[in-house]
Amino acid sequence: MYGAGDVRIADVGDPALEQPTDTLVRVVLACICGSDLHPYHSLVATPAGVPMGHEFIGVVEEIGDEVSTLRAGDLVIAPFAWSDGTCEFCREGLHISCRTGGFFAAGGVGGGQAEAIASRRPTAPW
Repeated sequence: MYGAGDVRIADVGDPALEQPTDTLVRVVLACICGSDLHPYHSLVATPAGVPMGHEFIGVVEEIGDEVSTLRAGDLVIAPFAWSDGTCEFCREGLHISCRTGGFFAAGGVGGGQAEAIASRRPTAPW
């Protein structure tokens, strides 16, 4: 998305595993999230563009060495955020507050409106 109402299809590099906690997913179905609509109506012009889409269904293609709950070939349904499922917030059901989680289409992670996506932990907890 390059500004309010300015959505373009762009070629970007293929995502890749960078950390042992990363997962690479081939997107098979994606949808427009309600939070994609807010910047569609109000995003300030952004010359470099920003990725969009953070809800998708996909197939796990590759996992990092520290991923223990997924395997290549697994079908996954992704909400707008990912979490580790182990921190105190996740254990209390507050997955969007995960200490090592993050959001698709934010913080340098691509959006789900793509052919593939890599989920990764941020370099520092937020």
